Amino acid sequence: MARTKKKGKAKAKTQNQQIFPQTLSPLLQLPGELRNQIYNCLFASTRLTFGERNTGPITRKIMRPAINSLAILRVCRQINQEARSLWLGEILFSFEVVKNLLDKFSTLPSSTLSQIRNPIGGDDDVFYKLAWALKLLPGMNLDNLTVLGSSGGAIAYDALGGLIKHGNGWRELHFITANSEMLGFAKVRTFMAGPCWRKPQPSTWNDILLRRDGANSGASVTIYRSTQSHSPGTVIDPRTRQIFEQKVPSPKDLEIFGVAEDKQLLAEDEIGKELLVVVKRGHGANIREQDTPPYKSIDDIRQWSHGMTWAEIKHQCIDFSIPMDDDDDYDDDFFAEGYETDEVDDYTRVDDYVWEPFNWMA
Repeated sequence: MARTKKKGKAKAKTQNQQIFPQTLSPLLQLPGELRNQIYNCLFASTRLTFGERNTGPITRKIMRPAINSLAILRVCRQINQEARSLWLGEILFSFEVVKNLLDKFSTLPSSTLSQIRNPIGGDDDVFYKLAWALKLLPGMNLDNLTVLGSSGGAIAYDALGGLIKHGNGWRELHFITANSEMLGFAKVRTFMAGPCWRKPQPSTWNDILLRRDGANSGASVTIYRSTQSHSPGTVIDPRTRQIFEQKVPSPKDLEIFGVAEDKQLLAEDEIGKELLVVVKRGHGANIREQDTPPYKSIDDIRQWSHGMTWAEIKHQCIDFSIPMDDDDDYDDDFFAEGYETDEVDDYTRVDDYVWEPFNWMA
């Protein structure tokens, strides 16, 4: 139902309001350098969440940020002018799946996209692989990208391997899984792909990254494993994690490594420990994604999309059952009006995350 304003009451209220000069504001009396530090602290502790979160096998909630997340930008003209160039580089964008990230970011100009520094998102491997999907954002230049990987070991392993081998647009990647299956599953054939055969890690991933960025570039892959089982969030706390490394005694053992599952890692009291893989690109590595062909792999989503926008790709390959009107307006407003099933993102710490109920830890 459309809402109408009661003009008479609104006018009377405005006339009775007492307007104070900006010069009386304690915040605006501080030096500009201190105000910028306050803005940065505020934005660094703020998260904007978007997308559909699965709350059960067939139930979902549409997540949205609190409506007052960026209220400081609406306080007054001076604060808006001072802070509006700071929030994109400090705030944490959170997306339930990659599709939601592309929905928001693909419509942004490169000049805006390049200012974003800290997104977090889930790994959706159903329609496309994460490393290739991100190539549709050639202007992206992130300081940190955090990915909540699938609980399925082979799917998470394949997604992370693709990011290490082909991923661009980020300086540091944090890949988190809800359990330890990613480093303990038996050789398996993945959906619409060849066999997924894990290798000793992080040494194998380190070798791949150093070949990309240079042997002396300082590029690295480090694995952390939680010391507590079935305790979400413990792997991001240095007090409740430890470095993890898989070692192979001999070349003969390497030939059969990963064929069978790692029974010790997947034991009942061990499988529920989270994993965090930190990937750091090398010094001087060019992380900017090229936006013109030729592309380096036949798996690159741009090879077959032939210049289509993300909206066109999504319509043709994912939302093909929904009619598309040529006059559709793809709204890039971060605060689009929600639905009755919306849920406001609630968090205590900005880097808190929630595992979906069926993303269970065995």
